[in-house]
Amino acid sequence: MILWPTNKWRKQKNPLATATPANKLSKPCWPFRTIFIVAIIHAVFYGNPDRYPPIINGTRILSIKKYLVTIFCRATNEDIRVDYPVEVTVDRVGQGRGNSWWEYFGFAAKVLRTKHRDADFFMGHDMHGFLIARLLAWIYRKPLIYHCHEYVDRSTGSQLNWGGRLVYFFQEYFARTADLVIVPDVDRAKLMTVEFKLPRTPLVVTNSRNGCRSVLGEKVHQAIEKKGKRFERVVIRQGSVGPSHAIETTLQSLPLWANKNWGFVILGPGQPDYIEELHWLASELGVAEQFVVLPAVSYDEVLEFTCGADAGHSFYSPIDANNRYSTTASNKLMEYMAAGIPILASDRPSLMSFVEENQYGWVADESYPEIIARVVNTLLADPVQMRQMGANGRRALLKRFAIESSLRLY
Repeated sequence: MILWPTNKWRKQKNPLATATPANKLSKPCWPFRTIFIVAIIHAVFYGNPDRYPPIINGTRILSIKKYLVTIFCRATNEDIRVDYPVEVTVDRVGQGRGNSWWEYFGFAAKVLRTKHRDADFFMGHDMHGFLIARLLAWIYRKPLIYHCHEYVDRSTGSQLNWGGRLVYFFQEYFARTADLVIVPDVDRAKLMTVEFKLPRTPLVVTNSRNGCRSVLGEKVHQAIEKKGKRFERVVIRQGSVGPSHAIETTLQSLPLWANKNWGFVILGPGQPDYIEELHWLASELGVAEQFVVLPAVSYDEVLEFTCGADAGHSFYSPIDANNRYSTTASNKLMEYMAAGIPILASDRPSLMSFVEENQYGWVADESYPEIIARVVNTLLADPVQMRQMGANGRRALLKRFAIESSLRLY
């Protein structure tokens, strides 16, 4: 994806010399170096990119293509580490995790005050980042990219507070002015084209790693053993933990699983009150010994945990456009493919087509514990089928869905 290339040598500040702690290396470096670059991108994200696979994977592929990227974002004081390429600088100009209007206004003011004359174009991540990037592109008269991963549709936007609605309506009106819109799912792209009256179809780039690597996958079993448990088979759900992920229904299905030594494991961040409710529900159902919640790990470690599981949990309740159109937008699904394990997914049309076409896992109505139990029992009882489906998924990822493959097709 070469956009508005400069194609010239530049004497550029070495990112290693001024990198944030997440980027610093132990070896010494010179303050300047001469490198060949395609373009300089200034990106804006109102959050912590360390928790955002679309940005992590996107910047990594851009660095391979010789783009220099600076991400202006917030520092949330989370104890996580992501190794960004040296071509990527993370500038944490804001503090805190809140979503008040004044926090956002303060963040926007800091980004706008920063000098951006070296930028060849701007990129806004999601609607809060897009508003600021749109203003920068106007000020500096440079091209604009809108990378919309968490899509807020018209029905959801009308339910936001007044500040959120203002940002949403700005997005709805000005998204069509972006030179390029990037989304992670075909159906989401179609909806966005209609709602925002986009002049051209967005570029679809899957929320995927750029390829796979072989790992042993022992970490998940070691972490389970530290909780005093051991499972013969593991169904894992990695990523953010929330009430729209059919976790409660899956817990209700556990008494119907064919083997009491099969376990359901959650790996990722979640609200403490919600996690406590899940443990309480598991105890009430008598399945506490089959349920484990593991703390969030760095995105660079996720694959090492996922490879040790036997199936990936990718159910979503259809509460909004993101959940309804999550096929290639879900990094969970893509991580399971990279790990070579089959998926258990919701039976919506796009997911059904995806699973059938790639012969990769099973779909089920996530509203019914009996149906979830049926597909779990069918899948986990057949090791040959599990291995074959996992291999199918990994092969499909490498051929069609890795970021490099998406951009090559484009």
